[in-house]
Amino acid sequence: MDKARQSRVKIYISCHKDCAAVHNDVFTPVRQKDIVRFLQNGTEEDKFMAARANEYCELLTQYWAWKYGDADYYGFCQYRRYFEFNDKVRTNAHRSVRREYLNARTAEELGLNDADKLCREISRYDVIAPQPFNYYICTVYWQYKNADHLHIEDLDAVMEIIRTEYPDYERDAKDYLYGHYLYTCNMFVMRRALFEEYSAWLFAILRRFYQRRDMAALRYSGEAMRTPGHLGERLFGIYLTHLARQKRYEIGKRRIVLFGNTEPPFRASPAFGGDAVALFVPVSADTLAYAAVCLRSVADAASFDRRYDAVLLCSGVGEADKEKLRDVLHGRANFSLRFFDVDCLLDERMLSDLPAESRTAYMQLALPYLFAQYRRAVWLDAEIVALQDIAALYDCNLDEEDCCAAAADVCFAGGLNGYSPALREEYAAAVEKGVYAFAEPGVLVMNCAAMRAAYTEDALLHYVRDGVPGSAERRDLLNLLCCGRIRFLEYGWNFIPEREGEPRALACAFAPKEMYAAYRAAAASPMLVHFAGSERPWAEADSRYAHLFWRICRETPYAEVLLLSAGLGDAASGDGFWMRLLFPRGSRRRALLKKLGRRFRKI
Repeated sequence: MDKARQSRVKIYISCHKDCAAVHNDVFTPVRQKDIVRFLQNGTEEDKFMAARANEYCELLTQYWAWKYGDADYYGFCQYRRYFEFNDKVRTNAHRSVRREYLNARTAEELGLNDADKLCREISRYDVIAPQPFNYYICTVYWQYKNADHLHIEDLDAVMEIIRTEYPDYERDAKDYLYGHYLYTCNMFVMRRALFEEYSAWLFAILRRFYQRRDMAALRYSGEAMRTPGHLGERLFGIYLTHLARQKRYEIGKRRIVLFGNTEPPFRASPAFGGDAVALFVPVSADTLAYAAVCLRSVADAASFDRRYDAVLLCSGVGEADKEKLRDVLHGRANFSLRFFDVDCLLDERMLSDLPAESRTAYMQLALPYLFAQYRRAVWLDAEIVALQDIAALYDCNLDEEDCCAAAADVCFAGGLNGYSPALREEYAAAVEKGVYAFAEPGVLVMNCAAMRAAYTEDALLHYVRDGVPGSAERRDLLNLLCCGRIRFLEYGWNFIPEREGEPRALACAFAPKEMYAAYRAAAASPMLVHFAGSERPWAEADSRYAHLFWRICRETPYAEVLLLSAGLGDAASGDGFWMRLLFPRGSRRRALLKKLGRRFRKI
């Protein structure tokens, strides 16, 4: 090991909760509440700091590291802000770098993974500071004076403390505060001797500040009570100016990386020790309300004698909506509900630019690899209402070599059997073999071990990136990778209602006789109603199965949202308003229009 690597570098990451982090010997996540608990049992000075943790902000981590840490270099970042250590990374207009997620890919891109390289780079300097923000015609002092929630009297008090007690820094304070470059975030990396000197100076000044300014008596707002943290940012700039004036220290500058989402990685272990019905549902910002209905219907039909491990595969779902989805299962002690961030995974695997259908296909077929500890799982699309306990679906008979169980797509079968000559020609090889049953992927019972044996994750990535020859649909990818190893379910487990007279309903009637008869029989008593066809309750409230959807929807936090979107007030501004006005549903004009449309489609 070379000499540079022998320098022990510790960069502490201030966190207020568990979060994503870089995992190597350099970065050390530290939760504020753990520091507070530790300091409460320490010296009088420690207790003073612990009692004012919210006021010192991330400076509390610096204090703790100063008193109790042991390193050759001390550094400080925040759970959403790191330094980058890769000069090739492009910057934005604010001389910073933004990434949505902190994951293995972005950590590698930003030069954060290689601990040896980090230590060598850091050892070249006495101090590494963030690239400052340039206010051009305005000064650092002006910025503080005009900042919301801050009071210039506090900064004036600090300047007076420096003038009277630390006169060697008075010139540096004026040069920095009346200059144009602001150092923010209390982020830096510093050699031990300088760090100890700086920390002693910084915390002594802030303690004097408390003696001069009683923020509580001045009735400061919640944000203004964080003034010591804000003052710390200005004091760092003053100290750095002091070092630079001496011209004997090597000072490096690195850009700050701001991460949009640093939620901790999903723990993929099954809930309830694996003794539960595993359920996976894809949820996006557009399908939140439908997913809530799906989840509530599953819970209403569930047995109290079984446990259920529900995982929502989320894309663009915020914390407020997650809380609403938790409310859907409130009081259900036999349910576990967790959220998996699909966007983070796709970002890490450089698949973020995939179209929505391909994203869902990848998540569905990668699930046996992503959740390798699961033996079996049920997949339900969000637009499903469960009328029977999905435990019966989960328990369905699957042989060891069966990849999955699914219902056949009767609409697609009808297209192959004559309704769509173009589709029949495209799938000529299957038609010649008499194969009309293609699995509909909206409802799956997944035999995870068999699916891993049927295809590799690399093969899946290849097909998702390059597309299935001749098609990009999720159905085709499922049937290609699991060909010959799909057990077909009765249609009641994935009944897709179609509105009479619509093209999809006409296509279903073209399906082979036995297939269509089984589909029609399922209409009388479906177990799962999948609104993926031409009948959608939120679009047509008078549809045959709409009452099933709306009955459950009214028990979710999204009832008003869906009712409003289904009403005329919203419809008047949406697509199809003039069609509904000129050709009302049930009118002779609309029937004639449909007839003409079908005739043109056959040309």
